[in-house]
Amino acid sequence: MHPVLFEIFGVKIYAHGFFLLLGLLVGLAWLIVEARRRRWPKEEVIPITLAAFVGGMIGARLAILFFHGWEVAPIVLNFYALFDPRIGPGSILGGVAGAYVAGYIASRAIGKAGCACDAFAPAMALAMAVGRVGDYLAAEDGLGKATTLPWGVPVPGIDYLVHPTPLYDSAFNLVWFGTLIALRDHPRLQDGNLLKVGLAGYAVFRFFVEFVRNNTVLVFGLTGQQYFCLALLGALAIYYARQWRIARKTVSA
Repeated sequence: MHPVLFEIFGVKIYAHGFFLLLGLLVGLAWLIVEARRRRWPKEEVIPITLAAFVGGMIGARLAILFFHGWEVAPIVLNFYALFDPRIGPGSILGGVAGAYVAGYIASRAIGKAGCACDAFAPAMALAMAVGRVGDYLAAEDGLGKATTLPWGVPVPGIDYLVHPTPLYDSAFNLVWFGTLIALRDHPRLQDGNLLKVGLAGYAVFRFFVEFVRNNTVLVFGLTGQQYFCLALLGALAIYYARQWRIARKTVSA
């Protein structure tokens, strides 16, 4: 593991923070490319993107309270330490939820007609594919549970091999990025539907990969992250069920 990548004039550059920043920059670069392709006016791109970024950072931090309990509040709510490598920015699931809500609010506040948020779907997948490399190098949360599989990796301080779960996450998101690119012009995946598919796909993956991660189990053998994924998938199912009913009523009217 390499938690410290290098030093600049005596300042340590940590893998977690470096790849987090790199992931954000790569995701932003792709978002700009996609926004131009979709002819999304910069007057809309800038406020919605900024709102999504702020909402994502806040959501990532606040989600830790849900996953680890109120006893971590003094650390979690200290936003001055947002990029402290010993703490990390927070949960990616909370970040995704916060970015979605904040971006939606911003789009409505500026009077955006329709939803241009589909441009975020592949950008988010690409950003997570890059950012998770830093989690692996920093051995975040001990990476994963013990394994005898040939790709198990050693972690300092333990005498057995573990699942490299951040690399699972990175690989999935890289494949998911390509899938979303292939689907981005599908007629039925416009007006926010591509983003919803992107979120649903990651939620399904994350639910199953949690079984080999080291997160705290709550009840029925599931972690808080898994319950979050189930809630997200349930919300999306309710949304599409309502849309289907509306479409049926419109056709039969």
